[in-house]
Amino acid sequence: MSINKTTWRGDILLLITAIVWGGGFIGVAKALDTLGPFYMIAIRFLIASILMGIVFGRRIKKTTKKDIIAGTVSGLFLFLGFAGQTVAAEFLNVGKLAFLTALNVLIVPFLSYIFFQEDIKKYNMIASIIAIIGFGFLNLNAEMGFNIGIGEVLAILGAIFFAGQITALGHYTKQNDVCLISVFQMLTCCILGFVCSVIFEEPPQNLGLEMLIPVGYLGVFSTFLAFLCQTIGQKYTTSARAAIIMSLESVFGTLFSIIILSEKLTINVGIGAFLILVSVIIAEYMHALME
Repeated sequence: MSINKTTWRGDILLLITAIVWGGGFIGVAKALDTLGPFYMIAIRFLIASILMGIVFGRRIKKTTKKDIIAGTVSGLFLFLGFAGQTVAAEFLNVGKLAFLTALNVLIVPFLSYIFFQEDIKKYNMIASIIAIIGFGFLNLNAEMGFNIGIGEVLAILGAIFFAGQITALGHYTKQNDVCLISVFQMLTCCILGFVCSVIFEEPPQNLGLEMLIPVGYLGVFSTFLAFLCQTIGQKYTTSARAAIIMSLESVFGTLFSIIILSEKLTINVGIGAFLILVSVIIAEYMHALME
């Protein structure tokens, strides 16, 4: 019974992560009105790094080389995931981006097989096929037929790197301090964000509330709070289960985009999103049966 209670605590923390991340899609869309993608990543992770430092200052003194490696590797995957997702947000609407990001749940088992020799279940293969069909509908265009642009490519690359981060966390959190991993994840993303922003972007000109409110949400809630919940929650569950729960961010992201941004879903996009969601549910249901 205690194991089940512990598992549910982890699941609740991951569900909170999914809800906050769903709202993060709105924050990204609003922040891109005044900031470049890399500056936005840098600032949001700077805020999160400062908060992490305040909360876990004493633990940082006990940092080991393994903690730094774990946080840096996870942070590298995380930065690449956000880089792909954030730049893709300049080309795609929030709803479509949210469901393409959800593809990471189906990628995790394959990465776990490649890096840790964990078997790929048949239901993961079936779910992946359904998701591919859903992806096809998601990109059907009445005028141009099936069409994949730079936004879709970047979103999928982002999903792959997010899956890499989830897989890495599933490995490292079992043997390292989860809080220190979070600290070095944030620092890694912050540093890489500033490096890329200096190279590729002009400094931001408008520092008003139009920029500060969405970036503040991203830094405090969608980054600091959400990743802390994710890292701690994932310690008490499996990588595949964590990926499935967190993939619900696509549902919340789409709901928030309809409510807040008044986005509309076409029939094709609706069918595609539904099929991707079905693939996630199949993977979750079968995974629960196998436990």
